[in-house]
Amino acid sequence: MKVLVLALRGLQANYVGCYGNAWVATPALDALAAGGIVFDRHFADRADAAGARRTWRDGRHHLQDSPTDAGGDLIAQLRRRGVRTWLVPDESRPVDSDFAVGWDDVTGAASFGGSLEAAARVLGALAGQGDWLLWVDLAALIPPWDTPEEFLAPYFQEEPADDEEGEESAEVLEPLAPLNDPVAGPVDPEDGELFLRIQCSYAAAVTRLDDGLGRLLERLHAVDAADEVMVVVTSDCGFALGEHGYVGPSAPHAHEETVHLPLILCLPGGDEAGRRVPGLTQAADLAATLADVFEVELPEAQGRTLLPLAYGEAEEVRPYVCSAATDGKAVEWSLRTHEWAFMLPASGTPRLYVKPDDRWEVNDVVQRHVELADRLAKTLREFLEAARRPGPLAPPPLPANDG
Repeated sequence: MKVLVLALRGLQANYVGCYGNAWVATPALDALAAGGIVFDRHFADRADAAGARRTWRDGRHHLQDSPTDAGGDLIAQLRRRGVRTWLVPDESRPVDSDFAVGWDDVTGAASFGGSLEAAARVLGALAGQGDWLLWVDLAALIPPWDTPEEFLAPYFQEEPADDEEGEESAEVLEPLAPLNDPVAGPVDPEDGELFLRIQCSYAAAVTRLDDGLGRLLERLHAVDAADEVMVVVTSDCGFALGEHGYVGPSAPHAHEETVHLPLILCLPGGDEAGRRVPGLTQAADLAATLADVFEVELPEAQGRTLLPLAYGEAEEVRPYVCSAATDGKAVEWSLRTHEWAFMLPASGTPRLYVKPDDRWEVNDVVQRHVELADRLAKTLREFLEAARRPGPLAPPPLPANDG
């Protein structure tokens, strides 16, 4: 088996066309989704760069600091089996040095374009070889966004003004200026102009990233064995754009923009193309899935292989997902079912949102469902404790009548 993983740091699922976004141009990702399997409800375990990469290596949740050392490592297991492992990290932004340990080869580059070129060269070098895993880690969505004008222009065009009756007037509004280096941290969520500048600047960066991915995938298709390669696209964590008063890739809240991740899986030969998977999945499942694909053991993993979902042999692998989000100081956990999103900060008041109706999680209904919130909090705390123990996870059951 040959696998290409594209890890796109800081990509919000909500900014990708195949996840329902109609105004951000992502043709390469949308084409990949059309030829593959889209996991609609894929969530982070630990929504920060370092935590995500620990999860990708051992398949464990890492929802708290200092979890029990589980042992077991996907890359080590692959190498023992004779799978060639190659990492291409984008070194234009700080990288997790621990994640680079243990690979057969590491070929870094100091820019987005350089990383794409390095990945293309590696694909050429791997052509005709046996089993391999190529992991490309791209950081184009981590500010400062170095976005060329050709990608910024569609999102910052001049617009006609409206008159007092709402009709279009001859006056032209001054276009907003891009904000390519927003300061990470708290912002005023009522500052509409700031939010729009950040939102459009991020959208332009996403389109530029998509363009680069398209060129890399063209290089993959030029490789003789391209139809034998499984392609995986995902992200470590979302990027908060001020939706809940915070900007940055590591927000201290577990809202949709931070923990909802894209996951697209393209099987060799286009098997199961066009399938949408509504079941709840987590980042820890990626390690378990790759272990399944390469037929290696990862006995301490807490994630579940996603192949039964990909092939339509199962509808669910779990009834709920739990996530942690932190900015290094504050931490918040969440428990999500198909009907609810429950937030439990380490210090502060719990919140509860109705899903999928409240997509952006703005209407807290915890005061109307106090008993349910208490039961979900109990399950979440039990899950946090269970995830700290060595060995596979035995998740606590959901409370009765959770819907």
